[in-house]
Amino acid sequence: MNDDAWAPDDDLRAAAALLSAADPARRAAGYHRLAARTAPGEDALRAWAVDAVLPRAGREPDGPALSALVDVLGAAQDERALPVLLELAAHPDGAVRLAVAKALPFVGEPVQDSPRVRALLALSRDAAPAVRDAAVFGLGTLDEAYGPAVRAALRERLDDEDEEVAEEAVRGLARRQDASVLPRLIDLLETYAEPHPLTLSAAAVLGRPELLPVLAELAAERPEDRRIAAALDACDPARREERSALAWRLLEELAVRRPDLDAALAWDRFSTDLELRVHHPTEPGGYLLDALLRHAGHDPSGAAELVDADFPPVR
Repeated sequence: MNDDAWAPDDDLRAAAALLSAADPARRAAGYHRLAARTAPGEDALRAWAVDAVLPRAGREPDGPALSALVDVLGAAQDERALPVLLELAAHPDGAVRLAVAKALPFVGEPVQDSPRVRALLALSRDAAPAVRDAAVFGLGTLDEAYGPAVRAALRERLDDEDEEVAEEAVRGLARRQDASVLPRLIDLLETYAEPHPLTLSAAAVLGRPELLPVLAELAAERPEDRRIAAALDACDPARREERSALAWRLLEELAVRRPDLDAALAWDRFSTDLELRVHHPTEPGGYLLDALLRHAGHDPSGAAELVDADFPPVR
């Protein structure tokens, strides 16, 4: 999208017009339409949507309409919305607090002990189970939410009366390498006919061999499921060692083939996706290591050749 040439279309204008309606149901409908149209990557649209709804946050008296307004702010992922979300985190309407808990992980900078993390910590103890569930999910997945207070909050929710909240706490602690939740994580993998994708990713991040039997059973039942295969690989010490060896051989091959490239291996916290990051003066880029190696038939030399072809030599 060309931001300079962008302008709201008729549907967006009609949705924005509803925000001034006297009927709160019509205002809520307008917010819902804006939230549905607001998507990451469309910067001009997102900025326009925030400009349209943010000034209304302090004067929207209707709970359902206000929660729909918060949905727009969450969809827009605009840092300008953070002060409003933090203020609304203590709103008396549970639907508003739920919308805030869902929006906070997408708004604000990833800084440890950030205001959004502190707000989610408070919401993780909310009286409403749905709010607790959303807050614990947010705490469990945010990269910057890894300090002692977050771990304590997740442990507190392990015995939550709501089963879904407790499951989110198990997954969040597993991502933080807390081996004490191993029995609970195994139970989650065994209980459901189709394990939750986040349970599988948490198992992969925890990476403990104690998970191998249940993961092997799941892999036998669903041999085409790459998420199960990835978790199985991550928990198998032999496969991890093999993956590490291939990764280092790839780096060595690249160093010989293209000494002008600054290549490094990295991964995000709470993820097992090892990434090859290439710093090139004109075209920096990156690859998911496993996908690159698969494309090269698990041959590090072939993978290095593919990378070489993607980056022209600097003259």
